[in-house]
Amino acid sequence: TSPRLLIILNRFVIGGQAVDTLPLAWYLKDQFKILILYGEKEDDEMEATFLLSQYPGLRMRKIKWLKRSINPLVDFVAFFQILWTIVSFRPQIVHTHGAKSGFFGRIAAFILRVPVIVHSFHGHLFHSYFSSKISSLIKALERSLSKITSGFIVLSPSQLVDLVNVFKILPLHKCRIIPLGMQLARVGKEAENRNIFRQQYGLSGKDIAIGIVGRIVPVKNHKFFIQAVQKLLKVNAGKPPAFFIIGDGELKGQVEQQLNELSIPFSQEIITLEKRVVFTSWLSDIKQVMNGLDIIALTSLNEGTPLSIIEAQAYSKPVVATNVGGVKDTMVNFETGFYVDRSDLDGFCTKIQLLMNDEALRIKMGEAGRHFVEQKFSKTREVELTKDFYISLLSNK
Repeated sequence: TSPRLLIILNRFVIGGQAVDTLPLAWYLKDQFKILILYGEKEDDEMEATFLLSQYPGLRMRKIKWLKRSINPLVDFVAFFQILWTIVSFRPQIVHTHGAKSGFFGRIAAFILRVPVIVHSFHGHLFHSYFSSKISSLIKALERSLSKITSGFIVLSPSQLVDLVNVFKILPLHKCRIIPLGMQLARVGKEAENRNIFRQQYGLSGKDIAIGIVGRIVPVKNHKFFIQAVQKLLKVNAGKPPAFFIIGDGELKGQVEQQLNELSIPFSQEIITLEKRVVFTSWLSDIKQVMNGLDIIALTSLNEGTPLSIIEAQAYSKPVVATNVGGVKDTMVNFETGFYVDRSDLDGFCTKIQLLMNDEALRIKMGEAGRHFVEQKFSKTREVELTKDFYISLLSNK
């Protein structure tokens, strides 16, 4: 019989965890009997329900008590539900993704003597998220949890260096580098998808559209993006680009306040001659988003493997990013886009300006990006490597 695999996600929302894990589970479902547990989304998040029609037939179960915020009573109920699920499902493998599900899921699996416990680091919380005291506590907890974990999946070489050498969280022998896998969109209908997006937001044919995609939270550093918006609007006063903030989050009000303080008008609906910044909230049709934009920006203070950069390149779009975490493993500087130091605002704006002024360069970098993603971020490869890792860990038991 097929081994039983329990996958536990923090939340089933638009973002790297769900967009990577659900297709992966779907391709593994013939070799493993799979159940996916996931927690309750935040008010400013959007569940990735569009994935369920693309990857049908997966068993999904929500634990509504599993939430991002810390509340001892609610967390105890969530932990008990995870325990009960493991008792009733009897998995041979428990694979956790994300900090909170990783904490509860691995302890529950250890208590109930699940043979194989795997954890994926999509990013890490060891800097740029919390105060130094809380960051130190998280590191100590993760070091303890590493002792009861059979194996770890890390997404890039630089992430491995961080986790093993810099923060000394994991032993090297337990780690396997398995990059995210992308289901590459078939070539075709690019112009149609581009037109749908651009008509929806009132863009003209000549408008250059620059987008940042992700949660509006401190670590994504939208403040830096808005500083770049201010500089680029000033430099291009006669022919201003259009800026798209795609996503939502707790700092949206602060970002709007920053725009107001800088006297930059913005919209929640469409781009106009006066309003060159639009907040779209979450958008589920990535084909339209990526085809509609010309340049994708990322301004984070810390990243694991940024999905928006990989998706941008998969859709033949150049990227300009801050060089943090796994960014340098997900693009090729000066070939598929540019990365700059995370505090280098002038460099960031210069690189965007270079792409704005040169359509041939945008096309060339976009094509190089698509080729790079085809080579490095193959879904087939991710599925095979994950399956082999599971089987090797099971055979060791």
